[in-house]
Amino acid sequence: MSSRWKILFLSYCGVILYVSSLSPKELPDGPALVSDKILHLCEYGLFGILAWGAFGVRKGVFPWGLVVLGAWFGIMDECWQDWIGKSRSADVWDAAADAVGSLLGVMVAQLFWIKR
Repeated sequence: MSSRWKILFLSYCGVILYVSSLSPKELPDGPALVSDKILHLCEYGLFGILAWGAFGVRKGVFPWGLVVLGAWFGIMDECWQDWIGKSRSADVWDAAADAVGSLLGVMVAQLFWIKR
């Protein structure tokens, strides 16, 4: 794939880490009707799509490596939040939502690119 996708992917990883570094007071209020876990699903869904675009895979092979990358990044992101402090803490359920979001994002990307 093009280097444009790689730049987008790496930039998005940086945005995730930047937002994770903010204190709860610095974060905008999310919609009251949307669960925190849904936000994690969406965040890592986009991660999965961008990872697919950045790294691509062979046709006919499901890219489990990209899903593992998303799960690993989600775990590291949660550890980062715990380490950085600022009244943030790691949450295993957030990491689980990150992993599921990554899986869903990769699946959506695969369906899109296969049909092209």
